Amino acid sequence: MRLRGRIIMSKSLGFSYSDTAFGSPATLNFVRANTNYGADWTEKQRTASETVIVNVNSSNDRPEKIRIGYSEVKDVYANSGIDPAYYAPSRRGISLVSQITEVGRITESIDGSFVDVPISAHIVIKAPAHELITPDVIQTVLKRLLSSLYNDNVTTTARLAELMKGAVTPPEV
Repeated sequence: MRLRGRIIMSKSLGFSYSDTAFGSPATLNFVRANTNYGADWTEKQRTASETVIVNVNSSNDRPEKIRIGYSEVKDVYANSGIDPAYYAPSRRGISLVSQITEVGRITESIDGSFVDVPISAHIVIKAPAHELITPDVIQTVLKRLLSSLYNDNVTTTARLAELMKGAVTPPEV
């Protein structure tokens, strides 16, 4: 590319993996939950870098909560294993966290007795503060992360069942 007689270098982002296609690929539909922040959620706590919201439709004794946070990272290369010869000029980055906390209730059908069970999940995203790291790039990485919780080319939860029993290596490996 030339701009007023100067050559301008362009940059692109690529990853070092490729995926082998399946002979008969399944239609993998992972639909996001409809959280409807405007109708169902209210702020419980807020700081400059974190917010906690609660679902107004959940009961007071078993609230559904979401925590979302942001922080700056001084050195995204720390513990990355990347050779310092290949570091970008800036080591700065961002860290995002999203956490959901749910409380389920298991009720005995005969006498109505119950127990509450906590379930939570969180994702931490750490990325360089670089113009080529866009929301679409982060979404691609998130899709690959979520895919790690499922078996190849299927739409069932069998892999989650295996993980819940401690079988962490995918059966296809």
